[in-house]
Amino acid sequence: MQRLLYLIQKEFRQIAREKTYIGIIFVVPILQLVVIGFAVTTDVKNVPTVLVNEDRSSFSRRIEDVLQNSEQFNYLGRLPDMGSARIWIKEGRAQLALIIPPHFERDLKSNQFPQILAIIDGVDGNSAGVIAGYIALLAQKLQIAWLPQMNISPEQLINIHLVEPETRMLYNPDLESVYNIVPGILALLIMIITAFLTGMSIVREKEIGTLEQLMVTPIRNWELLGGKIIPLTLIVMLLFNVGMVAARLIFGLWMAGSLLELEFLALLFALSGLSLGIFISTIAHTQQQAMFLAWFFMVFSLLLSGFFIPIENMPPAIQAITYLNPVRYFMVIVREIYLKGTPLKFLWQQAGAMTLFGLSMFILASLRFQKRLG
Repeated sequence: MQRLLYLIQKEFRQIAREKTYIGIIFVVPILQLVVIGFAVTTDVKNVPTVLVNEDRSSFSRRIEDVLQNSEQFNYLGRLPDMGSARIWIKEGRAQLALIIPPHFERDLKSNQFPQILAIIDGVDGNSAGVIAGYIALLAQKLQIAWLPQMNISPEQLINIHLVEPETRMLYNPDLESVYNIVPGILALLIMIITAFLTGMSIVREKEIGTLEQLMVTPIRNWELLGGKIIPLTLIVMLLFNVGMVAARLIFGLWMAGSLLELEFLALLFALSGLSLGIFISTIAHTQQQAMFLAWFFMVFSLLLSGFFIPIENMPPAIQAITYLNPVRYFMVIVREIYLKGTPLKFLWQQAGAMTLFGLSMFILASLRFQKRLG
């Protein structure tokens, strides 16, 4: 344990003396073109949608038929009341809930200004705005289709009012993108710093020859590895907290959920970045190569994380690849805790997948690192 403490002290001193790493990043344009071309789209499709039908008339069932046969909506079924719909949205199981009030058909036929309530998850402001447009267009088209069935004379058509949906945006009522972007940046901060610093720090030891000197000492491999990753873990968690404070001071954004749970999950997520950095260090021979490899992985992690483009909008093949991206899981976690205050018991799937990936990657990277040392 004393040797490990000495190594941690050495690492902190070395990091304090180290200047900014400078390197040239080469990008593989063809691979990026393929991924970006498929992943980046502004279309919103397959919106998870639930319906609360309190009228149960033929007109209200027509709305349900349209939802079932539309590519814009992924109809998940009916719910008994508005409270259930809000719970589904809060837990992330639905992004849109339509509430059809009682006597909807009667009011529609008697020109009583019927309204459909649309509850939209406003965490992603851009998607929420597009969904609201879909709902307004759907309501107008249905009303136009209903007019011939209402036995209304041409003179009466002047007084007919189309259905006007009443929309309420939850968690981000002003649809400001900063509420969606800033938590995502915090997630990327952990991955980028851990992957870059870990990979380049170990490779630098190789370049200057100190790694070989440490290998001939009584220091064990796990002590050498721990001496590298523990200081970097402390640094990245410090920067993560600084980032949260900056988000509060600059953007006025603070989490609605538990700080303790977010810190714990961020620590688990850092394991993935550290593992990636260790793996990169076993491949790269220079710091420039380490920077290139780290940046190469970061580009794909960013594009396939749901940071800019919802994963649901990507083709099925690309969606399958995203399951191998730990940033995908923590991106959901940090946004849910920040904006909705979602407790950990509703995020166990993302937390479990992220932890499993991090542990698997850490074991693989550690074994390869020890093999290189041997």
